[in-house]
Amino acid sequence: MRSIKRLRTKTLGFTLIEMLVAISIFASLSLAAYQVLQGVIRSADISKRHTEQLKKLQHTMLIIEQDFTQISARKVRDDADSPSKGLIKSAKYLFSSEDQGIEFTRLGWSNPLGRLPRSNLLRVRYRLYEGQLQRLYFLYPDFIVGQEPQMQVLLEDIESLEFRFWNAKWQTRWQSKTALPTGIEISFKSEKFGDIVRQFLIPSVVIYK
Repeated sequence: MRSIKRLRTKTLGFTLIEMLVAISIFASLSLAAYQVLQGVIRSADISKRHTEQLKKLQHTMLIIEQDFTQISARKVRDDADSPSKGLIKSAKYLFSSEDQGIEFTRLGWSNPLGRLPRSNLLRVRYRLYEGQLQRLYFLYPDFIVGQEPQMQVLLEDIESLEFRFWNAKWQTRWQSKTALPTGIEISFKSEKFGDIVRQFLIPSVVIYK
């Protein structure tokens, strides 16, 4: 009778080896589950960052489109007396750009009833500086002593920036003093998105003196 009780007692527990095997299996499953969870979290983070970067690119292209499609054929005064020689300035290293830079005046900067202390015209510059695609703008299009441009960083990790102008053929510079091109192309190389090229039609406008 006692031997039967001892046998039953022995069969109710686990041996040390069985416990170690069970712990090892549980640890392996926990590690696998943790690795899967970490992979899901990393994928979610990468997807979130990519979505945010894509939204930023789309927002940048919207700003560029609004600027370029509302170019005004208006000369600005670079100093207190004389107007600029052309409607569009564009050249290599212009405005401390690390590649091409561009400057022009655009319409459509809303100023309801003239209540804000600025013009409804906007002088805009684009440049590549320290790997950033920067947009600079002036509250007043003409020269004012002490006026400094406001600066926006549109995109980072940009490697190149170029502009071309269409008038029966593409040109790398626009030198007309009295007319706007019929189209403008902006192209830049992004470390994240590769080569980005956009072309915009420029509406026919009247020269503003």
